Amino acid sequence: MVFPRGLLHYQINAGGNNAVAIVSFSSPSPGLQITSFALFGNNISTPVIEKVTFLDAPQIIKLKKVLGGSG
Repeated sequence: MVFPRGLLHYQINAGGNNAVAIVSFSSPSPGLQITSFALFGNNISTPVIEKVTFLDAPQIIKLKKVLGGSG
């Protein structure tokens, strides 16, 4: 799999067996993206975040207020 820089992603092993992943970065210092700020600290609309997470709208709005997001 190839993930573009800055794209939030996750992986889940849906099978019943152990899984192995080989990871490679494009540079020796690939950086860090903190998911809570990436989801709630910007202007992504609340309905979109509801579809991506298991949170309801009041919880998302509360987190956006704490982390400085809007929308």
